[in-house]
Amino acid sequence: MEELLGGGNTTEGVVKAGRTVRRPRGRRSAFASEVLRTLNEAGIPWAPTYLGIDGEGRDVFSYIPGATTDHPSQRDERCYAAFGGILRELHEFSRGTPLAAGGECLVHGDPGPFNVIMAEGMPVALIDWDSVHPGDPMEDVGYAGWTWCIYATGNVPVVDQARRLRLLADGYDPDLRGDALIEAIFRSQDSLIRIEGANAGDDGLSDQRRRHARAAVEWAGSCRTVLETNLEMFAEALRRD
Repeated sequence: MEELLGGGNTTEGVVKAGRTVRRPRGRRSAFASEVLRTLNEAGIPWAPTYLGIDGEGRDVFSYIPGATTDHPSQRDERCYAAFGGILRELHEFSRGTPLAAGGECLVHGDPGPFNVIMAEGMPVALIDWDSVHPGDPMEDVGYAGWTWCIYATGNVPVVDQARRLRLLADGYDPDLRGDALIEAIFRSQDSLIRIEGANAGDDGLSDQRRRHARAAVEWAGSCRTVLETNLEMFAEALRRD
């Protein structure tokens, strides 16, 4: 029996079947599956196990118990440094490999908390690899810093947002410059606003996809305002002595 899994915004038809997850293949699936096979062969524990293609042409992955999160109250405070470490491991493992040709390393491309399975408040798996590509590691770090730590809703005190951003930065690289991280976050927000703004006006997309695009633009813009308005507080939290 198959159970439809919700929560995705770009891929429909993802299901749980027994102890596996089955996902329709797209134009990026071949590269993503190659990346996962490489991570699996290296014994990377937070990479879902890729099990091949089923009789219906869907990618098959191991099912990982747990859930995604959308608010700090659902997480252990140690998770921010832990997830920074996961990104660092991906980037360092792939740096200079054939898969990363054309970039500094492999970049996951969408490492928000909605693509991380958590158990007991800690990250156990990074999922949804459709956006993986060779690139600049700060793409991932900036996007993660934003999506994990900066909130315009949910009554999250800004001082706590800034503190958690420091935890994530330290988990990735204790020497990471605060100004470089803040610039990467702004780039990530601006990129999403530009891309999803175009999608919102694309009549070739479904109504549901365009609604998602409009919501994404609003989300990114509101988070950008939080960072701009409280820039000094974030910069102070990230300052290196």
